[in-house]
Amino acid sequence: MLVVSFIVVCLVSWALSLQWRMGQASCIREERNGPWVTEVRRRVVMERLPHHVSEFPVPREQRFLVRRLAGVVVWHRDMSVALPNAACDHLAEITPLEFDREFPSWLRLINGAN
Repeated sequence: MLVVSFIVVCLVSWALSLQWRMGQASCIREERNGPWVTEVRRRVVMERLPHHVSEFPVPREQRFLVRRLAGVVVWHRDMSVALPNAACDHLAEITPLEFDREFPSWLRLINGAN
């Protein structure tokens, strides 16, 4: 019984951490199929890279493909792309379409856009 309780606690904490992480990104596309929801979420951040790559934070756009079952995040896949250094001045004003072509089709605002 103790092992089952431990597994349940681990699964709940994993789901809550995913929920919190995905909550920090805005939803730009959503598809519903019964209780399943597939979302594409994005956020634009200044990201600190490993010191051997860069000493300073760099602007990046991160996108997440998220699958939810009854509102609970059960799976995600993410990707980020580097933005030009000039983007530092206006991170909050960058629209989802501005760098949409940098992402694969499964993460684009308009699915399958070329």
